[in-house]
Amino acid sequence: MRFKHTVHVLIDNFRVTYKLLVYVLIVAAITFGLSAAIIVPFVGSLSDVSAFEELTGAFNAMLTDILKGNLADLSLYFSDIKEGFEGLMTYLGEHPGELVMTIAGMGVVSLISGFFIGLGNYAAGSLINDKMAMQANAPFVATLIKNLGKAALYSVIYVAVSFVYTVVSVALLFVLLFIAFDGLFLLIQLCLFTLCMVLLIGLKMMLISDWLPAIICGKQSVVQAFRYSFSRRSGNSFAVFSFFASSCVLILAVNVLGALGSFGAALIITVPLSYLYLLCYQFVNYCDSNEIKYFTDKRTIVKPEHEKQTSREEFLRGE
Repeated sequence: MRFKHTVHVLIDNFRVTYKLLVYVLIVAAITFGLSAAIIVPFVGSLSDVSAFEELTGAFNAMLTDILKGNLADLSLYFSDIKEGFEGLMTYLGEHPGELVMTIAGMGVVSLISGFFIGLGNYAAGSLINDKMAMQANAPFVATLIKNLGKAALYSVIYVAVSFVYTVVSVALLFVLLFIAFDGLFLLIQLCLFTLCMVLLIGLKMMLISDWLPAIICGKQSVVQAFRYSFSRRSGNSFAVFSFFASSCVLILAVNVLGALGSFGAALIITVPLSYLYLLCYQFVNYCDSNEIKYFTDKRTIVKPEHEKQTSREEFLRGE
């Protein structure tokens, strides 16, 4: 039922997709420019490394055969790519200076990008909450500016927590891929790697699923809302985890198929729509768990079985 309500709320808030799209494109353009300034010199320094030439040569040859419809030699290409990657890792291990500086620079860019994406998600969440609570259509920029202080604090904490979780997850996935899964057939390795990645992302999304709705809809402070979300006092943890894990697979499939089928043009819609889809579920799940009534569209209101009566003081305070 929550999935059904999420889809209805997503459709009702579809116009937010275009507002979020413009914002994400601006952030993506800035991120791309900063990343190119860091990566291009680093890649240029590897142009004379034999392992790098073997890796890029095998990858380009595989893509050429795929485009021609020749899929018979994919396993050989995978082996060549793996050997080239291992050789490149050996070289970088012997010459760590440029790699460390590049990783540090990309880490800073990732933190900056994550901070601004967090601001955009907060504003989009506020618009979704306004629509679900009152069928109001608030402007994106004005909402962002109005909530900038709390949104910035939320985004700073989110970026810090997400960064630590990502580092731990990448280290775990690296161990699994190159140690635990070593010796298995390459396609099985990739399948198990993707599965573990999806489970880790689903776990992260489950732990923070109530954070943003608790701030915006529940009127809690940023820290109180984080504690509430992380403690999972709302319950239904397995159901929430299952939703986010399955949604990761769905979003990945939709974006990849959209990119291949439209030469990348579909990503203009599917990427911000993916953010919006997850945000809608967070608010639907929070409202259902806390027995808060909400609009799924202008003619439909979802009411809890035991509706909480709002006092006169709470009504005047807007609670």
